[in-house]
This record gives sequence, structure tokens and C-alpha cells, in this order.
Amino acid sequence: MSFKIYLIEANEKIINFMKRLFLSTILFLFPFSAQAGFPEGANGYDLKKIEESFRLPCNEIGNDDCIARALGVGACTWVFEINKNKNPGDALKIADSVLIALLKGNNLDLNSMIGKDGLIKTNIKKEVTYRINFCREETKKAIPKLIKKLPEGVVLDEERVENLTSVFPLQYLIMLEQLSK
Repeated sequence: MSFKIYLIEANEKIINFMKRLFLSTILFLFPFSAQAGFPEGANGYDLKKIEESFRLPCNEIGNDDCIARALGVGACTWVFEINKNKNPGDALKIADSVLIALLKGNNLDLNSMIGKDGLIKTNIKKEVTYRINFCREETKKAIPKLIKKLPEGVVLDEERVENLTSVFPLQYLIMLEQLSK
């Protein structure tokens, strides 16, 4: 009798497993979409919502890392806006607005990223470079739109775009250092 009970229980487990497997398969077969990023409305980014809602774990990772993350978001927002066919100047204004909303919402002072030598702290530079490289593929697409003029005879080929993409995080930081002076 106990062997029969064992077989019944085993069959029930197999049936339950098959049901879950079938339901999981159906779930993954149906298309679904997910959106990531900042809230956007008809007039662009909802800066107030970004300021009020987007919280970085500054208490856990420290203000320098939080500033670096915010700068990474700012640089990538600039690239994304350029790829939405905005001119680089307008795209930078939008990215700066998002950056300011992030900084303000997380009570971060951008001046604290500057060391005694007047340059951005090395640890922040490293982290910002790492963060900006999350949008490396989008940066590659934006490079031709960022480069206004090349010296005569210089062609913006794949290799040059790759090199400029690698340098982009440092150029972004240099631009910020110049603004801080």
C-alpha cells in the first residue's frame, strides 16, 4: 500500500512540475516590453520627478561614487539625446538638466568632486569613465555627430570612431574641469 501512495505522490509532483514548465514556456513566448530610464513627457524629461524619485545609495557607497554615477548618467544622457537627432549643444543642455536634478535630489555638491589641485579627483575620474562606458555603443553612434570638422585628409573611419569613443569619457571630464575653473 505504501508503494502505491509513493507512486501517486510522485505523479502529482511530476504533473505540478509540468504545469509550471508549461506556464513558464507560455510566459516567455508572449512578447512583452519593459522600459528603463528616466520619466519623459511631452516636454522632455520630468526633472522634478527625477529629483524627487531617483535615489542613489550615497550612504552606502559615499558621495564621490554617487557623484561619479550622476556624471555617468549625465554623459550618457548627452549621447542618447544626440542619437535622438538633437544638436550637441541642445543635447548637452538637456543632459546637464538631468545631471542637476540627480545632484539636487541626492543632496550632492558638484564642487566636492574637485581636489585641492583644481582637478577632478582621480577616484571619481576612474568611476565616471567606467560608468560612461556602459553607453559605449551609443557613444560610437554619436561620435560622427559630435565631430564637426576634421583636418584635411583625415577620415572618420571605424578605427578613428573606436579611438574617439575610448577618449570620450576623458574629454567629458576635461570639459567639466574647465567649467569648474
